[in-house]
Amino acid sequence: MLDVRTSSRDRGFALLIVLWALLLLSVLGSSFLAEARAVRTVANTATNQLAARMLADGAINRIILSLLDPRDPLRLPLDGTLREIALLKHQFTVSCQSEAGKVDLNTASPQLLMSLLTAAGLSREEADALAQQISIWRSPLRNSADESAVNIYRDAGRSYGPRFGMFRSVGELRLVIGMNDSLQERIAPFLTVWSNAGAVDLSVAGDDLLELLAAQNDNLASMQLAARKKGNSAGATRTAALGEVLTVTAVAETSGVTVTRKASIQIAGDRNQPYRVLAWQ
Repeated sequence: MLDVRTSSRDRGFALLIVLWALLLLSVLGSSFLAEARAVRTVANTATNQLAARMLADGAINRIILSLLDPRDPLRLPLDGTLREIALLKHQFTVSCQSEAGKVDLNTASPQLLMSLLTAAGLSREEADALAQQISIWRSPLRNSADESAVNIYRDAGRSYGPRFGMFRSVGELRLVIGMNDSLQERIAPFLTVWSNAGAVDLSVAGDDLLELLAAQNDNLASMQLAARKKGNSAGATRTAALGEVLTVTAVAETSGVTVTRKASIQIAGDRNQPYRVLAWQ
């Protein structure tokens, strides 16, 4: 004879298994839906980022074209001043900065380097020592006496010594002994390796650099800064010169995604290649 209690217990156990199975399916289903939503969100974000990047690159190309034609009404000042422009039914924040308005790591005098380093917060002794190390790094190896410069790096536990050659990028400055991340971050916007000039062209220098130099009793920087504030600064409308390197920046926003793109170009003056791209990021 069938035990009624056993049969009821088996049915209850079976029902429990079914309920657990349904719960598991529900959890798995929710997990799959959540993962699908996450994948879709990531895909949408990536698509929006790509769209914003393409828009910013388009704006940069438009600014480059304006640099090649002095009659173009869109032509920007070369001192890095921000401008708002409308293009392709979008709003962009753009700027054009001549590298001539920065301090060139390879050609700047030790005095100019000292002024920049002092303005960045170093004492005169610290600035002098670091300016000397920068000069050693970029200068050709002349004789065995320069080996002492290598020993300074070895004694500090570095696996390398000075390049004894030109800086290839502003980022390379971080390798110079005495430099640190915070100082590098403060002065990097004012540095270049592309101007090939010993002095800064103050007519196209950014306001921040002018203020730093003015604080170091640079009278010409003070005069340029004052004139710019009055709207009649030297070089405000000058065109890019042959061989000049300019960095164009564009900020684009679409669907809540903001992208900043930069391109550094050199005016070549060649009909077939009017400019050369040195960096695009």
